[in-house]
Amino acid sequence: MKNLTPLAQTYVDRFSAASGSLPGHNSPAVAALRKSGLARFASLDFPGRKVEEWRFTNLTALTKGIKTTDAPANAALPAAEFETPHVMTFVNGRFSASESRLDKLPDGIKITSLAAELEAGNSALLGSDTEDNRAVVALNTAFMEDGFVLTADDMVTMETPLLIRFVTKADATENAHHMRNIIRLGEKACVTLLEEHLGADGHAYFANPVTDITLKKGARLNHYKLQAESNSAFHLANTDCEVPADAVYENFALSTGARLSRNELETRLSGGKSKSILNGAYLMRGAQHCDTTTVTRHLVPENDSAQIYKGILDDEAQGVFQGKIQIVPDAQQVAGDQLSRALLLSDRASVSVKPELEIHADDVKCSHGASSGELDEDALFYLQSRGIEEKAARKMLIDAFLADVLDEISDEAVRQYFATITARWMEKV
Repeated sequence: MKNLTPLAQTYVDRFSAASGSLPGHNSPAVAALRKSGLARFASLDFPGRKVEEWRFTNLTALTKGIKTTDAPANAALPAAEFETPHVMTFVNGRFSASESRLDKLPDGIKITSLAAELEAGNSALLGSDTEDNRAVVALNTAFMEDGFVLTADDMVTMETPLLIRFVTKADATENAHHMRNIIRLGEKACVTLLEEHLGADGHAYFANPVTDITLKKGARLNHYKLQAESNSAFHLANTDCEVPADAVYENFALSTGARLSRNELETRLSGGKSKSILNGAYLMRGAQHCDTTTVTRHLVPENDSAQIYKGILDDEAQGVFQGKIQIVPDAQQVAGDQLSRALLLSDRASVSVKPELEIHADDVKCSHGASSGELDEDALFYLQSRGIEEKAARKMLIDAFLADVLDEISDEAVRQYFATITARWMEKV
């Protein structure tokens, strides 16, 4: 039998006892799905640095077990700063109806709790991931406790963003939350979704969200994410999206929190004139570690993908960007662009970058670029020579560095919200 890491062995040992309290435990189909996930996780364990996709991110601090902390319990829930009439809130891994506002959703939009769907035996929503070799996804399948299920009928447009809040408070009884989210958009439907992942600083926990997205022809999903977990937390997220003909998937992830985080996205362009837009920014300080890993698969001719990721790293923070664009044989007339840039504010900060193009067609237009460096001393000197204080000049240059990637956010309200968060982070630079 394989020797597992301590945390993996803990999950295997407690599965039988825990499964009886998880949603859908009375459904044979749900129970079978969970057992399948556990078996795959036990055969894989948490990935080590010998796994190529994880060689820049070391999970040892997590796999040795999450230590309890002395963070003061705070019963107050942080108020939502983003203004929208549509809010769904999860507190400590479970849906909170009292903290949600879902009574004004437009006709044709439906959102429910995954726990409620599993209790009803609706395991078909989850499909089958029996061949998925990602350990944290298999672990999520075994222990998924809640999440949201969002569906939109054909031709429905949601004019106002939907806010989904995942909040972990310091008084949480569990130190791990495995959220499973499902999004299904009908033909030519259009939805804007903002996720917030928040936690009380000093509280150690493990967040393992998995999101499965399927768009139909001509649909558009604007999917934005703020990762502002506790500075003692571990956040490992996986998002998969199927993008058919004429559909558009736009994703922007802003990461400022967590001790260690990884945001992994895979988009599959399966129809002509489809588009994948993946952008993001990560702002790290102290000893934080942030990993962004993307895979974009062009499976048919005539579709486009674009990626821009920018990071700012201070103190001893570490950043990782791994981006792969795959173009299969006969996927002609495809365009794929990828750019990663990092700004190092300290000589102790570091970034590891691995851009990758896998091209099996000849009529394509692809590019990738990566760079990292310090603030431009000449530009800093120029601003100071015009009477601007050094601290203010540094902030101006950092703001300019981030401005163009924030401009990629198509929703103006979300763009302004993220700009406010980045400005708040830079006040401590």
